Amino acid sequence: MEKKNDKFYTAALSHWESQRDEAIATLELYFNKSVGIGEHSKILEEIHTWTHKLSEATENIDSLKTYFDEFGDVKDDNKTKKLLND
Repeated sequence: MEKKNDKFYTAALSHWESQRDEAIATLELYFNKSVGIGEHSKILEEIHTWTHKLSEATENIDSLKTYFDEFGDVKDDNKTKKLLND
């Protein structure tokens, strides 16, 4: 029997991938087309905000992929076992 991806795992991964993609697109806009942005005085604040969102999304994607397989099951490796036993 073929095992299907867990919908909650897929949804969580999709959420953070979407957040990552939005942050990248926004930062690219600020870095390359800032002339079209009306309020320049707060551009650095916005860059910091979107950089934080990018970091958060990337970290969460990495965490999901590190500790869970594509089916949403906890990976059976020593790193995960050690964390669960601590």
